[in-house]
Amino acid sequence: MEPTPQHKLRGLLIAGTSSVAFGFIPLFTLPLMAIGLRTPSILTYRFLFAALAMFPLLLYKKIDLRLTAREIGVLLSLGLVYIASAMGLQLGYHYMPSGVATVVHFTYPVYVILLMLLFYRQRPTRIMILAILLAFLGVLCLSGLGLEKVDRRFLIGMLIVAPTGLAYASYMVIVNKSVVRTMNNIKLSFYALLACGSGFLVIALFWGGLQGIPSLEAWGLTIALAIIPTVVANITLVEGVKLIGSTMSAILGALEPLTAVVIGFLVFDEVLTPLRLVGILLIILSVLLIALSGRIAYFLKVSHLRKRHR
Repeated sequence: MEPTPQHKLRGLLIAGTSSVAFGFIPLFTLPLMAIGLRTPSILTYRFLFAALAMFPLLLYKKIDLRLTAREIGVLLSLGLVYIASAMGLQLGYHYMPSGVATVVHFTYPVYVILLMLLFYRQRPTRIMILAILLAFLGVLCLSGLGLEKVDRRFLIGMLIVAPTGLAYASYMVIVNKSVVRTMNNIKLSFYALLACGSGFLVIALFWGGLQGIPSLEAWGLTIALAIIPTVVANITLVEGVKLIGSTMSAILGALEPLTAVVIGFLVFDEVLTPLRLVGILLIILSVLLIALSGRIAYFLKVSHLRKRHR
């Protein structure tokens, strides 16, 4: 059944809200880091508070919380790769502008293509190969291409953040190719957040101990971090995909790095050189090409057939 214009508009607004909400991560994280909270402590509170906030929703919708042994194993794997993704991204904030770090993390669709090729022999199309090349060129532009002086800290940040795209891509592939594929999305998000938060709690205990939240301001920032770019972003993402499909949702996903870049520039006075801006645009373009690859391929095929029958 074709969605009505009202449903499409609602879907666009919801999916856009999800992407913008994800882009708010630096807005709440950087002030907590400035207060003195360490990365494992911040992420422990973020994910455990988010799981706690989602629990009433599970009860309200009467979602069965029972798990099989196979599902538990997969969820633990999801927790591990999510930990790697979130940890690397936040550690990267210490070394590079948060907006640039978010853009580098946003290369995860490229890694999805590579993982599908490596493990499932799913060959990329020419459009996808072009997207991979654009993403690679974008990362080179961010690193300076030898044309700009890039300090050592920035390069360390690139080395820390670049693998987060691979970690998040692994999360997406595991969800799509495992027993949790048919699991209720809210239930899946709840258990993934719970596993991730529990993992960060263990890391925090070995990383100088779990720090307390020192002030009312820090409490407000922590709760906002757990709710807006975690609970709200995840729930609206699922709802947006249901209303307008994964392609349009992926296109609107470009709002996430753009939001982070704008916040970094306006709120935290992060410097953006012309070459870095080019790199950001190339990476976003590569992701848009991946999202639209099916439609582009169909359009090219139809155009080719029309030329042959003239």
